[in-house]
Amino acid sequence: MVRLGIDFGTTNTVAAIFDRGLFSVVLHQAQTRRGTIVQEIFPSAILVYPQTHQRWFGLEADRKFVEMGASSDLIFIPSLKRELRNYMEGKSLSPNSACDSKNGGAGQSDCDLDLADLFTDFLRALADSIRRSQMLDESEPLETVITWPAHSNGAQRHITRECFRRAGFRVINALNEPTASAVELADCLTGGKRNGKSEDPYAVAVFDLGGGTFDASVVRIEGHDFHVVTSGGIELLGGDDFDRILLEMFEAKLDLPSESISALTRHALLRQARAQKELISTGTVKSLFLNPQDFGLRGKTISLPVDLYRERICPLLDQAVSMLREVIQSAAAKWPGMNGGIEPLTIYLVGGSSKLPFVSEMVSGAFPGSRVILSDKPFQSVALGAAICAADRISYHEVFARHFGLIRLKDHGQTEIFDTIFPAGTPIPRRGESPLEKVVRYRPAHNIGHLRYLECTSLGPDGMPLRGVRTWSDILFPYDPNCPLSAPVSKNDIIPTNQFNHLEVSEIYRCDSDGVITVEIQNPARNESRRFEIFNE
Repeated sequence: MVRLGIDFGTTNTVAAIFDRGLFSVVLHQAQTRRGTIVQEIFPSAILVYPQTHQRWFGLEADRKFVEMGASSDLIFIPSLKRELRNYMEGKSLSPNSACDSKNGGAGQSDCDLDLADLFTDFLRALADSIRRSQMLDESEPLETVITWPAHSNGAQRHITRECFRRAGFRVINALNEPTASAVELADCLTGGKRNGKSEDPYAVAVFDLGGGTFDASVVRIEGHDFHVVTSGGIELLGGDDFDRILLEMFEAKLDLPSESISALTRHALLRQARAQKELISTGTVKSLFLNPQDFGLRGKTISLPVDLYRERICPLLDQAVSMLREVIQSAAAKWPGMNGGIEPLTIYLVGGSSKLPFVSEMVSGAFPGSRVILSDKPFQSVALGAAICAADRISYHEVFARHFGLIRLKDHGQTEIFDTIFPAGTPIPRRGESPLEKVVRYRPAHNIGHLRYLECTSLGPDGMPLRGVRTWSDILFPYDPNCPLSAPVSKNDIIPTNQFNHLEVSEIYRCDSDGVITVEIQNPARNESRRFEIFNE
C-alpha cells in the first residue's frame, strides 16, 4: 500500500511517500537544455501566457520564467497559497492583483483566472509530477493526507480539500501543519520504533515559520496519540515578507523610481533577494549583494550588511515569538501538568524561514531553559509527518483553531450577539468517529431566519468577535409553516413578528473529521428539514 503526505506550501510544495514500511520524499524532474533537474521541492509557482492560455506549473514555471525573461505578456503567480486565505466562490486573479470577479476589482481583464480552476490545475500538475517520479505504480491511487496552516479559515480548508479531490487525489485525511511536524519529530526521536505502550505524556511546541504564514502549536504526545492542546498563528508572516523587506532595502539604494520596475522584473528581483537571504543560513555571509545590471536595470552592485537586514526583520520575528509565547501560556493553562512541570519544554523549529540563524537565537533567548531543536529538514518535516499519519502509524486529535459561530439578534432585534457554536480548542472528531454535534433550539421573533456565520481568532470582553474575523455563509429561510424551507426569501423582507413564536425551530450543527461543518434546519410545523454545508461563499 502506497500513501502520500503533502505539504502545499506558500513557496514550495513537498510530497512524501510511504511504501512498504519506508518513508521518502518524492523527487520531481524538469527537462532543461543542460539536462534533467531533480529536486525534492515542487515550487508553488504558476506561469501563464494569456495569448495562448498556456500554463506552466512548479519546476516548469520557474524554468520558463527564467527562460522567457520579464515579458509583460506573462502572468507569474509565485504564491497561490496566500490568495486562498481570502477565498470565496468565484474569486479570480487578474494580471496585476487578486480580485473578486463578482465585484469587479482593479485590473479586471479577459485574462482573469478563476482561483479554484487555477489551484486544481496546479494540483493536477503536481499529481503528474509525482507519477513521473516512478516512486509508485501507475495504477496506484493517490491516497493522501493533506495539510494546512493551523490557523487557516474554513473557506481555505474547504477549497484546499475540494481542489485536491478534483485533481485526482483521494484525500483520506487532513491535519494542521504544526501537528504534522510534531509527528515527524516524535518519529525521529524514537527511530519510528514506538511500541504503542502507555508512556508518560510530554509536550512539543512547534514553531513553523514558512514562506507565507507562521503557525505555532503545542502538541501533547502520549505513545501513538497526538493531541493538539492549543494553536495560533499569523496569516501574513513568513519568508515572502523577509524577501520583500530585503528587496525594499536594495531598491532604496537604486536610483530608480519604484514604478519604473515592471511586475515581472520585480518577481525576478525578489527571487534574487530570496537567494541572498538563504545564504545567511550558512553562517559565513556578512553582506548581501544585488547587481541591477543582471536584471536590465542601470546602477552599480549594491551591498548590504547582514546585521542591518537583521535589524529590519527582527520586529516581524518578535511577532512570531510573542505568538509562540501566547500559545505556550494557553497550553499551560489547559494542561497544568504539562511535561510534569519538571522536564524542559521542547520547541521544534520548522519551515524554511526557521533556517535563518536569527530565529533560533531569538527563540532560545525568549525561552531560556527550553530545549530548542532546529529541524535538519525544515522543508520536508510537514510532508513526512503527514505521510506517517497516512501510514496509520499514529492517531491524532485536532482542535478548532478559531471560534466558529453566528450573529444573532436579541431584544427584539435591537442588539447583536455572537453565539459561539464551536469555541476555539474544541476537539475535532478523529477519522471513523461520529461527527461533533450541537443542537440549538429557539422560538422565532422574525418572519425569516437569517443565519450569519463567521469565525474569529479572539473574542472581546463583550463576547463579540475581536480579531481575525472571517465571514462564512449567510443562510436565509422562512419560518412561516405555509412555506417550504427552500422558498426564496430576501433579507430585505425580514420584519420582527410574534406570529411564529409558538414554533420551536431546531438548528443541528455537525462537524466531521475533515472539519466540515453542516447545519440542519428543522421546522416541526411542516415536519421538514434542510441541510446546508457552511463555508465562505
